[in-house]
Amino acid sequence: MGEHVIRTTGDGELKSPTVEGVDQIVQDAVAAGSIVIYFHGGLVTEKSGVEIAERLGKEFTGAGAYPIHIVWQSGWYEVIRNNLFEIAKEELFDRLLKRVVSWAVGKARVTDGGRGVALPPEQSVQDELARRKRKDDPEAGAEPFADEPTEHAAPLTAEDEDAFVRDIQTDQDLNRALAGALAASNVAMNQEGSRGVPDVPPEPTRMDPAVLAEIGEGIGPDGARGGLSIVAFAKKAFQVLTAVVGRFRDGTDSGMYPTVVDELLRAFYIGDAGGALWDAMKQETADTFAADGNRGGRLLLDALSRELPADGSVKITLIGHSTGAVFIDNLLREVVRRREKGDSPLPEKTRFQVLLLAPASTTTHFAETLAIARPLIDRFRVFTMDDEHERADRVAGAVYPRSLLYLVSGALERDSKEASAMVPVLGMARYFDSKSAGLKKLVGSPLGTSAKLKAVGEYLAQQDFVVLSPSADGAKDGFRTGATSHGSFDNEPLVVASVVHLIRDYAEDPGEPERRP
Repeated sequence: MGEHVIRTTGDGELKSPTVEGVDQIVQDAVAAGSIVIYFHGGLVTEKSGVEIAERLGKEFTGAGAYPIHIVWQSGWYEVIRNNLFEIAKEELFDRLLKRVVSWAVGKARVTDGGRGVALPPEQSVQDELARRKRKDDPEAGAEPFADEPTEHAAPLTAEDEDAFVRDIQTDQDLNRALAGALAASNVAMNQEGSRGVPDVPPEPTRMDPAVLAEIGEGIGPDGARGGLSIVAFAKKAFQVLTAVVGRFRDGTDSGMYPTVVDELLRAFYIGDAGGALWDAMKQETADTFAADGNRGGRLLLDALSRELPADGSVKITLIGHSTGAVFIDNLLREVVRRREKGDSPLPEKTRFQVLLLAPASTTTHFAETLAIARPLIDRFRVFTMDDEHERADRVAGAVYPRSLLYLVSGALERDSKEASAMVPVLGMARYFDSKSAGLKKLVGSPLGTSAKLKAVGEYLAQQDFVVLSPSADGAKDGFRTGATSHGSFDNEPLVVASVVHLIRDYAEDPGEPERRP
C-alpha cells in the first residue's frame, strides 16, 4: 500500500513519497475514475496509520476506487491519555479537585432561588473521589458523583467567593501541596512576611509553568502583582468554580465530575493536558497547503489540478476520521481561496462526496467552511456516536470518564479570540441532535451564536446527512454503524461496510453531479 500513502511531517512538509511520486499516485488515481482520499485522525502512531491505510485500502479498492491515504502528525492520543493519568496522581491536583468539586456539588444542590451553600461532608466527597482508583486501577474505577444533578445550580455570589478563598487559605494540606509544587519548579513563593522558594519537600507537578510562575508572584486574576501566592491560587481556583457553575446553568456541562476536571485542566494544566498538541495538530492541517516548500496538501491539490478531466466525471470521496475532518475543512477552504485569487486548483466541475467519521472540527470551523465551500460538496454524511455512547466512551478510565470529543470540546479547544474556552464540536450529537435536552435554549444563547449551531443544525437536519451510532436494527445500506468508541470508526465492520457502499454508489452514479446539499 506504500504507493497509495502520502506522509507529511511538521508544518505539513512532504515526507514520502517524492514530489514525482505524488504526481504518479494522482495519475493512477485519476485513471481509475473513482478516488478515495482518506485523512486519518492523527490519533495513532505513523506505523498504525500505515496499517490502517493497508486495511482500508483493500476495502476501498474492492469498491472500485483508487485509495490515497494522508498520514500525518500522529501518536498524540496516548501522550494525552498518559498525561491525564499522571495529573490525577498528583497530590496538588487531587486536593484542589476536592475543594472545587465540593463547592460545585454544594451549589448544584442549593438550586436557583436558594441562599448560601451547604457543602457536602468532606468524607463523602473523599469517598466519591476514591471510586476513581486514580493510583492503582483507574481503568476499573467508577465516575464520582455520576448521578448528581446539575441543571438547577444556584449562581455564585461575592460571599461565596470570600468563603471559597478562605477555605483554600486555611487548607493546610493544600497549602503544603502547592508549596511542594513550587519548590519542585524552583519558583519563589509569596508568603506571610517572606518570599522565596518554599522550604518543603519538592513535589513535581505537570501544572503549566506559566501558571506556576504567576501563582508564585502572587498575580491575581485582575493582573495585580505582589499578593500572597495562596490567595492568587485560590482566586484562580474560584475562576474554575465560576466556569463550572456557569456550564451547569447554561446546559453545556458534561456531568459533575468531568466538568470540574475540564475546567481544572483548562486553567492549570492546559499544556500537559494536550492543548499545545491539539493546536499543533490542527495547524498542520492548514500549513500543509502553504505555497512555500514541498507541502503535502499543496502538492496533492496541484497534481489533481493537472490530471482531473474538466467534465467532473472522476468521482472523489473525501473521508475524514476525527481531526481528519479539520483537514477536509482546510482543503475545501484552500480550493475556494485559490479560486478567488484566480489560481484555480481544480477543474470548475470538480465536486466531492464528503464522509466524516466522529469529526473533531469545531462547529464554528465547519459552518465557516460551509459558508464558502458548500457548492463543492455533492454528497455528505456524518457517522458519529449518539450522546449516550459518547459520554460512556472513557478517554482515561475513571480519571476522565468521557470521550475524546468531550475532552477536546471541554478542555483543549479555543474560542474565536484564541482564548481557552469550552467550544462545541461537530461530532458531538448533543450539539445538533433534536432529541438533546436543552438544545433549543443553547442554540439561541451567545455560545450557540458564536458556535453557529443554528446553521450547523439546519444543514445536518437535511435528509440522510447524519448516522448516529450504534444504528438501529434493520438500518439501510450506507446507514449502518456499530461503533461505540471514538477510535473504532475506522475498523468497526458496519461503519466500514457503510462507507464502502457509499463509495461504490457514488462511483456508479452515471450523471454529472447535480445534488447540492
